[in-house]
Amino acid sequence: MRQLRRERAASRLSERRPAGPRRAGRGVAPVTALLLLAAVACGRAAQAPATAPAAPTSASRATAPSAEAAAAASPAAEWEQLVAAARQEGAVVVCGPQGELYREAFATFMKEFPDIRLDYTPMNGRDFWPRLRQERQADQYLWDLRLGGIDVDAYRARDDGILDPLRPLLTLPEVADESKWLGGFDFVFTDRAKQTTMAFNSSLSAGVDVNRDFVPEQALASQRELVDPRWKGKIVVQDPRGGAGANRLATFLHAYGEGYVRDLLTKQDLVVSGDKRQMAEWVVRGRYPIAIGMGSDTMLNYQHEGVGLSVKPLPGTETVAFDTVSVINHPPHPNAQKLFVNWMLSQRVQAMLSQAVSQNSLRTDVPPVAPDEALDPSRLDTYLVTPREEFAPVRQRTLQLTAELLK
Repeated sequence: MRQLRRERAASRLSERRPAGPRRAGRGVAPVTALLLLAAVACGRAAQAPATAPAAPTSASRATAPSAEAAAAASPAAEWEQLVAAARQEGAVVVCGPQGELYREAFATFMKEFPDIRLDYTPMNGRDFWPRLRQERQADQYLWDLRLGGIDVDAYRARDDGILDPLRPLLTLPEVADESKWLGGFDFVFTDRAKQTTMAFNSSLSAGVDVNRDFVPEQALASQRELVDPRWKGKIVVQDPRGGAGANRLATFLHAYGEGYVRDLLTKQDLVVSGDKRQMAEWVVRGRYPIAIGMGSDTMLNYQHEGVGLSVKPLPGTETVAFDTVSVINHPPHPNAQKLFVNWMLSQRVQAMLSQAVSQNSLRTDVPPVAPDEALDPSRLDTYLVTPREEFAPVRQRTLQLTAELLK
């Protein structure tokens, strides 16, 4: 099912891309045909979102009390004021996930708001948070938003006053309505206080991928077997100082214990990469046929070229992965920051984004694009949700082990 989903998602890309390696985030790829159609369908949504109540007509003004008419027009009027203020600022600065899919999806923002430049920088969290701290020490305030996976450094940034509460910014009625989010705000906010870091999409992920052209299923059937000496020198891991690499090692620690993690880090000659495209190329070519923390979306471009079709997830402990949004305090563009947050979390944009990156939105009014990875609303309290602040101590211990053992 996941393979079929990848092929369907890949077919939505309008242009063929080279299969050779290239560092993620360099250059701007053309916006896909899907996103262009979405932007055209949006029409003049920049003036007022489709979900905001329309201003009363002249006929309704003649018959309805003026107070009621003002109340009906208020959300649309407030949105127009926000758009106007954001246009005065002229830009919004966002750090987000690596890869072309998110970049292309968010390019739709500039189609709808051509007077507001989107400065989008793809970067892993393990690199972003230290950079942000260094900038603060130099009295630089350059960022409006951080999108992507959540880790220990993000919660530290909150504790140090670098993040502002997000929840007060949710002013668009359809975004602020808890019933529109799976499990309500208690589920989609990952911090204990349910105020700062909000998830907007999810996936059930095994976190390890294997090219079955080089490693048959009968030879490697589960993640527990990764410490077998046969796989020494055949595994690449996304840089485990943070992000998906650290998340999967934390899952190993939770599921198999510290001895397993120590053996994996010291006996298997892991190759570390901070570039998911590089990892995908190595897995496809069989140089390192086993990848930890690569991310399922990374293979889409290769599968569009008809290669990498034998790369499949390795069974193991499935975890719920989130992409989240956090707001940086002292933003250079506070109105554009608020505009982007509400725009991105609206039903219409979540539906577009979900299709573009092939991940399920956490909005209840957006159908899942990957039914096999959709969360069961009756089981939300049973899933291992590693982005939660409650899981942070396990991730912290994983980071300590990585610093100690992985040289």
